[in-house]
Amino acid sequence: MAINLEDYALTFSDEFTGSTLDTSVWGTKYWWGGRTLASNGEMQYFADRSTPIVQHYPSLDPFRITQDPYQSGDGVLTITAQPSPDTSLTDGLPYVSGLINTYGTFSQTYGYFEISAQVPSGQGLWPAFWLLPQSGNWPPEIDVLELLGHDPSTYYVGSHWKDATGKHAFKTQGISAGVDLSDGFHSYGTLWTAGTITYYLDGTQVFSMATPSGMNEPMYLLAGLAVGGNWPGAPDGTTSFPAEFQIDYIRAYAPTIKPTISGNEKPNSLVGDKVATALNDIIFSYGGNDTLEGLKGNDTLNGGDGADIFIYRTGPTGHDVILDFDPFSGDTVRITKAIAGQKNFAGLYRMIKDDASGDAVFKLADGGSITFDGISKAQLKYDDFLIV
Repeated sequence: MAINLEDYALTFSDEFTGSTLDTSVWGTKYWWGGRTLASNGEMQYFADRSTPIVQHYPSLDPFRITQDPYQSGDGVLTITAQPSPDTSLTDGLPYVSGLINTYGTFSQTYGYFEISAQVPSGQGLWPAFWLLPQSGNWPPEIDVLELLGHDPSTYYVGSHWKDATGKHAFKTQGISAGVDLSDGFHSYGTLWTAGTITYYLDGTQVFSMATPSGMNEPMYLLAGLAVGGNWPGAPDGTTSFPAEFQIDYIRAYAPTIKPTISGNEKPNSLVGDKVATALNDIIFSYGGNDTLEGLKGNDTLNGGDGADIFIYRTGPTGHDVILDFDPFSGDTVRITKAIAGQKNFAGLYRMIKDDASGDAVFKLADGGSITFDGISKAQLKYDDFLIV
């Protein structure tokens, strides 16, 4: 399924059109001052023009912006990794490379985040694009792109979080692209909502998972080219240097829909029509096992995390949209036989059709409808409905 950003607005964008990296936006080391992650066994020192290694060897500056040859007025940021000629200037680490991040300049809770990039290939190379909490906590973490250079036709997505006991938990999913991703530019994105984290390659969905509990705080953006480490292994004689991670753009989007009725992380019972002159309610509940009821008008419902119940009542006719219906989390539509015009699921299922966007639309006997945004008819099953 293709990404649909119709209800999202651009909140961050760097097209890298300047002559140098904008350091008022991008930091070039971790927020605590670190220039590598020793816990990962990484072998690179994240340098910039302020570091002694670049001051002594200006050609080792890892950041370069050039004109995009395919798009007038656009630029490309290249992050370059090279061997260090003097490890006394790189904390004993054998490679120099680059990291960019928006810690302290941009962070956001929920939304769509995307990088367009050409990754390098080669044993021991580890390009990545990921999100971390502005608070400095870890976990959580959302990994949009991780690639091991020895296999450039596969990349990895996933996330890290704390489980119910407070222990570190994670899920990593390999995505077989079917092409060599180092041969050209591709877009890698993730749509993070209260209920799901969905990953996209070139705008097409490749994987989705439930949003872990507690992953609801602002996160900032990071992109970098690591060298070596416990996961990719060290470079060898087949690895070509300098290695380049080229970035065309990095963007973020946030939902433009603003709820008229909001819940919280606890179980909520939210009912529309609180304002008699505004019947088209937008009802968001962000966590817990919630009950949402739009009542009159054309309502937009988002249950968030948990097993939610969406109640549809008659009159006057309404065309409601459920933004985050999840057939696998226990979400349910509760409806009467009179409104459904059917007595059982088999009859009800015949009344559901996919629209031009591939969304399931359930047309009701009273003339109204329920649209399941991002869910096709084939994904719906009998226990997604309660006919009373």
